[in-house]
Amino acid sequence: MKGPDYRFIDINISEFFTISGSTILCHLYLGPYQQQYELLNRDGSKVPAADPNTPAVDGDLATIEDALLMENRDRKYSDITYELRGIYTIQDIDFDLRQFGIFLTNDTLFIEFHLNDMVTCLGRRLMPGDVLELPHRRDDTMDIDGPAINKFYVIEDASRASDGYSATWYPHIWRVKVAPMPATQEFADILNQQAKDPLGFNQGDQTLGDIMSTTAIDQAINDAVDDQAREHVKKRYFETQQFWMVIPEGAPGGSNPWVFAGDAIPPNGAIPLGSGNRFPQNPQEGDYYVRTDYAPRTLFMFDKGAWREQEQDIRGAEWTAVHNLMLGFIQESGQSTFNDGTTAPTRVALSKAVNPRADF
Repeated sequence: MKGPDYRFIDINISEFFTISGSTILCHLYLGPYQQQYELLNRDGSKVPAADPNTPAVDGDLATIEDALLMENRDRKYSDITYELRGIYTIQDIDFDLRQFGIFLTNDTLFIEFHLNDMVTCLGRRLMPGDVLELPHRRDDTMDIDGPAINKFYVIEDASRASDGYSATWYPHIWRVKVAPMPATQEFADILNQQAKDPLGFNQGDQTLGDIMSTTAIDQAINDAVDDQAREHVKKRYFETQQFWMVIPEGAPGGSNPWVFAGDAIPPNGAIPLGSGNRFPQNPQEGDYYVRTDYAPRTLFMFDKGAWREQEQDIRGAEWTAVHNLMLGFIQESGQSTFNDGTTAPTRVALSKAVNPRADF
């Protein structure tokens, strides 16, 4: 039983945190935003959203939003910011020489809070997923004319501190392990908040995400690399029209060497009969024709009474940063039909590839 000795020690520890602790603002995790998943019966019919068997995420802290990938991507955080006093030791970011190569250790902190004051203020203990905002680590010297924001950390682990037990064998201190909060989807609730200056005034139309995220910079770098690649390589594949070849006598028809593949242009200066979506009538042996209804355009040669495919016009399109197969997937917008008659988009996100289906 927690008697007078415990309360006396706890009051003194609380006073110590109040006097020497740093102000830390807490953004409490409330669970994922409500999600409504669509169920399909075996015959492919959809279960109405009002059906009581349709699973819905209600925002409970113990709820897993995506049971397939075990992720809570759409996290909901409290609109109220709570203030606590925490203590931690400032440490340098050192090189880690224990592995192959040199690595910088992450900006990981271990912060301690008074346990009872924390429960009184928050109504619960800090847990993984909560976000801590440290005003005293605000970096306002990076850009004199630019905005500055507080440092945000996300809690990765939490437990009773080993040095927080008194002579009564009761704990008084709660210890959390935190790492810098990334500008990702999980923390959109916080990132979409209006950025404020030290006096609490809004910094224009900028949000915390606009300042913290490096997406715009990364996209600009990627675009610059892509533009430079297009400048150096105008077309895909190789330029081979200047090469002429000798086809050995008796070689099977249409056996052009690989070096001539990729531009849908006949070798040795030959001129195709034309192009279109239908082969011409009465062709002669060795005639070429380009079919434009193929993707990509395809060169055919009339050989031994039949049109035989020669090469595809891979070089015809401008240079792209992805492979032909990947490019086809990105541009795909069709529907796939399964054996049971149900349909689904050919291109679908992995998180939605497996939908729950009723088995009753």
